Order: sequence, then structure tokens, then C-alpha cells
Amino acid sequence: MVNNGSNIKKLDTYIFPIMFSYRHAVEISLKHIYLRAYGKIPSGGHSLLDLWDKVKREVIDDMINSEEFLEQVKEYKNNFMKYSLEGISINKIRLLMKELQEVNQIDDEINPQNKQADQNAEVWRYLISTDEQLYFKFSHSVDYIVLKEGMNYLYEVLDFMYHIADEYLSS
Repeated sequence: MVNNGSNIKKLDTYIFPIMFSYRHAVEISLKHIYLRAYGKIPSGGHSLLDLWDKVKREVIDDMINSEEFLEQVKEYKNNFMKYSLEGISINKIRLLMKELQEVNQIDDEINPQNKQADQNAEVWRYLISTDEQLYFKFSHSVDYIVLKEGMNYLYEVLDFMYHIADEYLSS
């Protein structure tokens, strides 16, 4: 994509499967973190913001950053190591989730079904809605390098959070 940045046909052809895969992978990562922490899939369906808020509240706040929880972990971990999320902007992560979920907000005023569609993860899966309306009516440009870097950062953070939860919960 970097080498064909001026070819709009190629850009349009590949952005939808790329974004769908990225978005779906983030959703799975959030559910995986929660599943490791609580042994069940979180409520929230396909809404990245709902899933993120649940992981933030119940995994980050109630486990990773909870002194009370860490004291319990110390009781059964022989080689306890305290992990820190210092240096990770939780607000930045939420903004990335919001951007992924509401990526087409420019079109929302004209196509109000877009917001509901992305709650169901449909915007990147299908080019048009079930009532045959285009999700995107305006031209958009994507910086594929910035997109890749942002997604890599997001995946690294989510992998780290999973690692922390797994480490704390393993005997």
C-alpha cells in the first residue's frame, strides 16, 4: 500500500479488509484479556468502547492497579513481580478504540445508521448497509504507515495487559 499510495483503486480495495481485520483483532484481544482474568467472555458485544471500558474498570483498575489484589497475589506467588502500566496512556488507548469504532463520524450526520452499524462491527465488513446505503459517502485518505504504527502500539499494549493478567493469575 505504501508503494501504491496514489492508486485510489488499490487503496479502496484493500482498506476495508485491512481495517476489518485490525478491528476484529482488537475486539478479540479485549475479550481474551477479560477471559483470562475472569474465565468468561465480557458483555459488550462488538462495541470496542464497551469492551475497553469493561477491561479498564475490571482488569486494569480492579486487578493490575489494585494494591488489595496485588497483596492477594503475593500470598500465592513465590516469585512475585509487580508490573506497571506507567508510560502507557490509558486515555490514548481509549481514544484509539473510539477512533476505530467511530471511524466514519464525518459521514454520521448524513448516514446515521453508521454509528449503529459499527457497534455491530459492520462498517468495515460491508461497503453498504442492509438498506443499500453506502457507509462512506465522502472521500477519505488513509496514511497506511501511521495506521500500522498505531495498531502495532495498540497490540503491544493489549498483549502486555494480557501478559500481566496471566502472570498474576498463574500459580
